Amino acid sequence: MSEQRINKLSKKISSLEENQQKIKKQVSELKEASKPSVERPCSKYNKRDLVLRKTVVYPEFDRKTVLTDSHWHYIELFLRSGKEEHCHEAVNYWNQAKNFYTATENLDLVAKPLTTYYCFLNATKALLTYKRINFDLQHGISGKHEAGQIKLQNEHISIHKKGVLAGLCEYLDEPINFTQRNVNILGNNQAAVLAREVFNRTRSYVSEHDHQTFERELKDFLTNRSKTKSFPETHTLKSILYNLEYIHRAYKLTFNSEAELFIPIVKPRFVFDRDSNESWLEFQLEEGDSNARTLSNIDAFEKDDYYKTAAYYLRSREAFNWSSKNNEANLDSFKSYYKTIRKKFVYIYSTNELWYFKRTNLTTGIINKNSLVLTFAAMHRLSEMSRYDPNRLDAHLASQHGWLLSEFINKSLYQFIDMISSEISGDDFRATGFRN
Repeated sequence: MSEQRINKLSKKISSLEENQQKIKKQVSELKEASKPSVERPCSKYNKRDLVLRKTVVYPEFDRKTVLTDSHWHYIELFLRSGKEEHCHEAVNYWNQAKNFYTATENLDLVAKPLTTYYCFLNATKALLTYKRINFDLQHGISGKHEAGQIKLQNEHISIHKKGVLAGLCEYLDEPINFTQRNVNILGNNQAAVLAREVFNRTRSYVSEHDHQTFERELKDFLTNRSKTKSFPETHTLKSILYNLEYIHRAYKLTFNSEAELFIPIVKPRFVFDRDSNESWLEFQLEEGDSNARTLSNIDAFEKDDYYKTAAYYLRSREAFNWSSKNNEANLDSFKSYYKTIRKKFVYIYSTNELWYFKRTNLTTGIINKNSLVLTFAAMHRLSEMSRYDPNRLDAHLASQHGWLLSEFINKSLYQFIDMISSEISGDDFRATGFRN
């Protein structure tokens, strides 16, 4: 056999061996990927898994989900079980909210915001009264519109220092962002009139040669007199609706050029590592969102390479001490961690668990307020129009963003009551007869 033929055969054998090694490696990788992932152990309290709860402030971690088709009766009984006077006061507010809720069901879209808002107002009073949060009986919110076209961005909503909404912000530990600005004490016309009056009374003390200069400088002085004024936190109705998870799909279909603000997540739960005695929040992304781009939009979390699955598991970078032998001793550490991290997540009231991470890395559009506050604020503005300017509200509902508004008016009622019920009781609620 010629040397040239031997060389060809040798190269062919080497190539086959390389291909065989590649195939073995691929088979090994496929076997590893096909292995079922053993999930990290879940942190437990009183033998119950610690998971993300709907309640933001005082969740009851060791209680089962409440299965009911009506929050109203459950919360009424819950409030009545308290013996103190403030519990009975909260019941009155709660029942008033229920009456407005019932009345709303038979109204058209132009009238619904009025009774819906008063439902929200009284439900919020029930929460604040039960939790013993002092609040001013004023509503604590105002609205106005810009002249011109019927647009959501022309509707402005301001949150004030005192009132029911301010009490809700205090309960949720969400400061109201006031701004300080210098404003002129007098308008130009007022300054001109006052300058002329002062000049007429003092002109005899000024030489005639200086009359014109004196009057001009006096007017300039009065015009530029300023004081520091505090302005309330103000948002447009459009920006508030953008920040509400339960109508975000409707918002995106109406204004499709704006970025997605909410990322769906699955199984948010608190897990721990036995070796380090550390615990943290873990959740899954859906397979379609398991990519580098989505990962870059979720701050304070990183991919957990412990799991070898197509769907990403994410873990918080921050952890807390947790011992599987004595979790009661670490409960305070967990509660502090939970209070911080819970604000990054929102949910949609449904027969299933629908959790979302709210992005914070956009340069514009994000309002760092709980959905209870934003829903209350938006409905107040619509209720003002319903009561004082129904023609304007009707024009909004007939516009290209009318469907978005109708979704908000109809869905907010269920979402708000579910959220406020969770805050009052510390429980999670779900309708009966369904399973994930």
